Amino acid sequence: MNLHWIEVGNLDAEECIIFLHEGLGCVEMWKDYPENLCRSLNVRGIVYDRSGYGKSKGSLLNRKSDYLHVAAEELGRFIEFLKLEKVHLYGHSDGGSIALICAGTKPQMIKSVVTEAAHVFNEQETIDGVLAARPLLTEGKMDGLKKYHGERYEEVFYAWNDIWLDDSFKNWNIEDITSQITCPRLIIQGLDDQYGTLKQVETICKTNPQNVRSFTPNNCGHAPFKEKTNEVLKTVTEFYHEQF
Repeated sequence: MNLHWIEVGNLDAEECIIFLHEGLGCVEMWKDYPENLCRSLNVRGIVYDRSGYGKSKGSLLNRKSDYLHVAAEELGRFIEFLKLEKVHLYGHSDGGSIALICAGTKPQMIKSVVTEAAHVFNEQETIDGVLAARPLLTEGKMDGLKKYHGERYEEVFYAWNDIWLDDSFKNWNIEDITSQITCPRLIIQGLDDQYGTLKQVETICKTNPQNVRSFTPNNCGHAPFKEKTNEVLKTVTEFYHEQF
């Protein structure tokens, strides 16, 4: 597949975690978190750029309301390309929603799911947060994205920002899919997440209460693995030790 990806941890390990970045993210924006987690667990990790992000080719123009489902299909093809029978998914924000969609629609591929700041429906707090971020690009406060996405950084920003504000996305909801997930899940969200409320966590857990747990760290926003690294690593490590 024509995707940029890297491997971390123990490359010979049987267990494999695939990391799925956020809506403005890419491989490099995970920093050393996947490496540290996978080495501590002695497992293989794969971190990749979805089409149109980071170093992966592709266009994010004219994004439709099914874009997360399209990304889940791409993930399924990627897993097949890697010749992996079953994997663990770790998704942040958009990546978390993609992980849930994949686990619900392709259960034969997925052993477990960890999400951070995943969405299962669009809510007013999300719209408000995205709207508040909109002027940051013209104010130059998102120029750091150039380092990761090059000249496409504006395309990446508006692809994320536009769709969450679009009328076609206001009723987006994947509760029917999350109700089908049977693999173990750890659902993480900061209590101060500016892009969503704990209704997201509660809904994920409620739609199928078997084999699911949550972690909601205090004084934490949209990126728990960056903001509360030690707490998140401890919680995630304990979860994975039960799965391997």
